[in-house]
Amino acid sequence: MQPSPATWWCSETRRRSSHAARRTCPASSWRASSSMPRRPGGGPRARAGRRRGQALVELAISLPILVLLVAGVLELGRGYAFAVATSDAARDGARYVAGKTVSTNGPGLAAMCGVVQADLAGVTSSLSCPTQVSHAPPFVSGTDYAKPAAGQAVVAVFCGASVDCAGSQSPLYQSEVDVYVYYGFDDLNLLGGAITISGSSRATTSW
Repeated sequence: MQPSPATWWCSETRRRSSHAARRTCPASSWRASSSMPRRPGGGPRARAGRRRGQALVELAISLPILVLLVAGVLELGRGYAFAVATSDAARDGARYVAGKTVSTNGPGLAAMCGVVQADLAGVTSSLSCPTQVSHAPPFVSGTDYAKPAAGQAVVAVFCGASVDCAGSQSPLYQSEVDVYVYYGFDDLNLLGGAITISGSSRATTSW
């Protein structure tokens, strides 16, 4: 049986150029491509799908950790801002109450609380002031002052030799005045829940 012209042409051309024969020969006369074994693991689409699935798993594992880290950094920033505010309020209060006024030798606790309240206006509107302590610091929570609630500020003051940080016309005491400002920081429970942030300052009276 004589081969067909197409089969004869393909067999002759296969010797010369296998690439050209693969393009022009019929499937019945060129079976090498159909019998070639496939590579394990599938084609490019299967590999791309596996890579996408692996990326989704990694994202699902790392996303909660990243959210906690970002929230923790934000809470630390808020805590630092409140610490600076309480420290500034204590310093301004001690400096003011230790100064000399025209009517009396000292401005008194009520006037000092006005200064502290103005400094903490951007932090809280709940202020317990003053809590006068009869001894020099350190002050003990629950004994010398009430622990502040969340979002509340408490001011504890030691007036030294004066009764109410107002002094008198005579004599000049020139004693120490200690002002402590405590703030109840209510975090997102990432740092352990309610935290008391404090700021303190000491000044020597000019009266």
